[in-house]
Amino acid sequence: MPRGRRWTPEEEELIAKLHAEGASVEEIAKKLPPGRTVRAVDKQIGRLGLRGDSQTMKKSYCQTIEGDEIMSREDALKVLAAVIKKLQSGGEIDDVELMRLRTVNAVIRNYFTVFDSFEKYAELEARMNRLAEIIGVDLKKEPENPAGQDPQNGERQR
Repeated sequence: MPRGRRWTPEEEELIAKLHAEGASVEEIAKKLPPGRTVRAVDKQIGRLGLRGDSQTMKKSYCQTIEGDEIMSREDALKVLAAVIKKLQSGGEIDDVELMRLRTVNAVIRNYFTVFDSFEKYAELEARMNRLAEIIGVDLKKEPENPAGQDPQNGERQR
């Protein structure tokens, strides 16, 4: 498959700017010079590493979940059990429902991995806070620069 012309630095800057502003791939493609397709722009966004831009993702896909809204392990297991039961029922399930159930199944299984990491992080944070309390250190306070150390890399200056 022949490749198109190279992306110019100006085009890449425009893509990054518009993507950061939350523009859709279609909107970005329209603002670029003629010949840049939506598919090409979408691939370039991926190549530029903009796919995981938290500002855009938060704006369009993610909602903040508060601590009291986090699903418990028991609730997640109940959802997983219901999905598995529905999949095993053998009744008529259309393609859309099957895809939805498989997606829920995958999400719940990944949830357990994330939840385990969260629990470990929360436990580590609690231990650090207890230790800081014991030794009398305020973790919220910025550490002071020890004499003779470069604040950029922590190495001793000569």
